Amino acid sequence: MSRMNRALVIAVVGCLLAPVGAEAQITEFDLNEIESPALGGESFGEVGQYEFLRGIVTGEVDPADPRHAHIVNLDNAPRNAAGHVEYRATVEIYRPVDMSRWNRALYHTVSNRGGGGAAEPALLERGFVFVRVGWQGDLTPTDSNIVSYLPVASNPDGSPIVGPALEEFIFNDAASASRSRLTYPAASLEPRGGMLSVRATQDAERTRPVDMQWRYVSDREIEIDRPAGFDGGAIYEFIYEAKDPIVLGIGFAGMRDAISFLRYETADREGNPSPLAAHGLPASAISLGISQSGRMLRDFLYQGFNEDVAGRIVFDGMHPNIAGSRKTFTNYQFGQPGRWQKQHEDHVYPGDQFPFTYATLTDPLSGRTDGLLERCSASDTCPKIVHSDGEAELWQARASLVVTDPAGEHIELPDNVRVYLLSGTQHGGGPGVHTRPPSQGMCQNLGNPLALADTRAALSVALYDWVAEGVEPPASRFPTVAGGGLVAANDLGFPDLPGVKYSGSYNPLHLADHRSLPPMYGDEYTVLVGRIDADGNMMDGVRHPNLAAPVGTYTGWNLRRAGFGEGGQCAGAGSFIPFAATEADRQASGDPRPSFEARYPSHAAYVQAVSEAADTLVGERLLLPGDARAIVELASGSGSTTQD
Repeated sequence: MSRMNRALVIAVVGCLLAPVGAEAQITEFDLNEIESPALGGESFGEVGQYEFLRGIVTGEVDPADPRHAHIVNLDNAPRNAAGHVEYRATVEIYRPVDMSRWNRALYHTVSNRGGGGAAEPALLERGFVFVRVGWQGDLTPTDSNIVSYLPVASNPDGSPIVGPALEEFIFNDAASASRSRLTYPAASLEPRGGMLSVRATQDAERTRPVDMQWRYVSDREIEIDRPAGFDGGAIYEFIYEAKDPIVLGIGFAGMRDAISFLRYETADREGNPSPLAAHGLPASAISLGISQSGRMLRDFLYQGFNEDVAGRIVFDGMHPNIAGSRKTFTNYQFGQPGRWQKQHEDHVYPGDQFPFTYATLTDPLSGRTDGLLERCSASDTCPKIVHSDGEAELWQARASLVVTDPAGEHIELPDNVRVYLLSGTQHGGGPGVHTRPPSQGMCQNLGNPLALADTRAALSVALYDWVAEGVEPPASRFPTVAGGGLVAANDLGFPDLPGVKYSGSYNPLHLADHRSLPPMYGDEYTVLVGRIDADGNMMDGVRHPNLAAPVGTYTGWNLRRAGFGEGGQCAGAGSFIPFAATEADRQASGDPRPSFEARYPSHAAYVQAVSEAADTLVGERLLLPGDARAIVELASGSGSTTQD
């Protein structure tokens, strides 16, 4: 019996044998219609208009359930009369006004730092019900963000739990004094309760200059008098005694329970109907997580939350996007889910350690054997997985470890996993070529405008077709060691371009012991990057039409410029190095790359090259037809080799 059929059988049997809501942990699902029609009244294909609902879901977690045994500090959270731990979370739903046009699928997007909103028009046209559920419990609620309201843990006698916590600040400016907020309140405002250090780079020695002073402004804020000799990219590290840890791991359970309720239940414990129940229960559910949210989705899966408390599957399909090989710093005593481990920033935080990939492997550095699918395999609740990264994730998120073992050797992935690398893109992608001039900011090179969202949308549609119809998605398109597509950064052979420095800088990874602050480091894992052509453009993976018919070099890396931690990786940015317009310009600058005029005899020839590349991706189901048309129209109207 397939997992989907098994889940449907469980749901039917549960409805027949159990009282309403008996298996669910949701006590109240209270949503109100906020706007109908929503989204400016726009109509999306044959589905028509959407309406918007928002409210609060209330639930509770049973600490005695073995599925919750690993939630940090759950045993120290306050309990209700039933002995359970209560939580609340914001929920947003966009659903078709005419629910007869619903495709009977839930499309859940993991909220990124509390963000909300609807999906791309191409997905709205397919008739999903779109859902977001708050999970991050350290955010300040507003009228519009999506958060989780989670309990604070305390000692059995009611006194505050106190422990060490680490905060990192990089100000990226030239101010002489700066204030910074602490994630958790300080246990004491005595100066001896905290220790501040500064260093210019991650590898530099931590120092405490005599002219660097700090003071508590309140129990949630410190002020730093910044020392001479350090630029705007300096790393300030504050270790202090914090108190009142939030039980952040419940955020995973809350997301699980809310989606499970929408999938399998018709009413909450108070008898309030599900917002979908009148139209029939969903036949499937998929989830997309982008960046922080993609890391959360991988962590959600790894920690076993794709099984609900009745043993049913939660998401039939998952799409972690631009997460690389990382998870999150969430289910820890003083967790900080918003931290993003990079080469220069947030490098010392947990959330990036083994296991890295979906296959079960043995780590030669730690001696552990594990994989992201271990828990769901044991409960038969593993989803179909589409994992997609941009080129930046190779440089900045160690994405090669998704397709290699810790020593950098080729591995085979499980049958339920497909992986894709969106070549040439920076973290999150850019606005699209020819939309507006790229900027430099605090980086050495211009920012990378190459789009990523077009391919992500096509992959989400392919995931839905795989889940709902059993249609196999496109074959994995990710560089491999076996195919020669992954190489060491020092062996890349990046071309010598005028005004461009290639240092081979990437985000390294060591075995880390986070029981100490800062962590103790051991041996280094092997991190690889994607091979390139003579222009410096990545050769393998999914190549956007604007990369297949380039007007410059697009990279997944960029470096900080002078005054901002010069030489460090530039915080998720990629680089764009345009081709010379003419051969005369190329020769005058010493650029080894052929000019635009040498590549394309006319603007029409350039547009034709973009069009042919777009048609190829549409045929491979890696680009939706509407997005392909928009890309070609953009190229047709550009009229130049610059981003104007």
